[in-house]
Amino acid sequence: MSDQNDSNTGNGGGSSFDDTSSFAVAYEKRLQEIRSVPDDELVTMNFDVHSAITTVLGVLPELVALREAMAALAGLDQGKISGLEEYAQAAAEANSRYVTATLPPEDIVAMNEQAMAMRETFRSDATALANRGLIARERLTAFKGLVGYKNVAFDLIDWANLMRDCWAQIQGKTALSAAEIQQGKELGERLVRAAGIREQAPAVAADAALVRQQALTLLLNAYDETRRAVVYLRWHPEDAETSRPRSTPAKCERAMARSRRRRPRRRRHRLRRLRSSLLRRCRRRMAWRRAFLARSRSQELERSWQTSPA
Repeated sequence: MSDQNDSNTGNGGGSSFDDTSSFAVAYEKRLQEIRSVPDDELVTMNFDVHSAITTVLGVLPELVALREAMAALAGLDQGKISGLEEYAQAAAEANSRYVTATLPPEDIVAMNEQAMAMRETFRSDATALANRGLIARERLTAFKGLVGYKNVAFDLIDWANLMRDCWAQIQGKTALSAAEIQQGKELGERLVRAAGIREQAPAVAADAALVRQQALTLLLNAYDETRRAVVYLRWHPEDAETSRPRSTPAKCERAMARSRRRRPRRRRHRLRRLRSSLLRRCRRRMAWRRAFLARSRSQELERSWQTSPA
């Protein structure tokens, strides 16, 4: 069973070819780190996996300009930030392998019906040949005709081997051909393999699901660490080199102008205090608005893929 798990999770050398795609390479590179994620740290799978991965991959070009600035920040896990792209690629590959592991195997029911029909053909022909003395009757007593995927599969293989061993005596005296006997044996072998895969399918799917959850946990942790750095660097929504925000809103300027027209000169000192207080209030309001916009922008990416549970 371990060989089957390795082939589905990419941890073995039993691949028929080397997958050099970027997703597969990142998956193999991060697999040991993925499997080291403890169970008590796993994220809850209540989000759209495809949206989460594409969102992370989509913001990577925007992070290029901030890479040097993020690297200079203290208190952050730089390994998670620098490995964000590989975490996303590895998570995409793990999700794909999980989907493949949960796909239904070859239609074992139809295969079993075909094998049972061919087994009955072999039995009836062998019985007729035994009645004519071409096959020893005691050789037929070993076949019980039991049902079940494994029983039918091995019965069919045994019948094919019996007909092969007696081919020199029965050739030309039965409607069966050598090709049909070979086809029956191959069908029995396929049914044996399908039955084995069917028995191990729950364990394989469970292992693939765990690896996917671990890979997504690493991805979300790296994304959160990167978002912390971006929020710090982009706390003020406008850069000084581009568009500097107005220090005093026009609405506040108009209010102060009206107050100047209405106040007498003899109360000018009170007007100055009022203007100073109004300016302070407007500036505090603008500072709050800048902080609110910064937080809103930092959460846009997170809201884009935080959907309802699948």
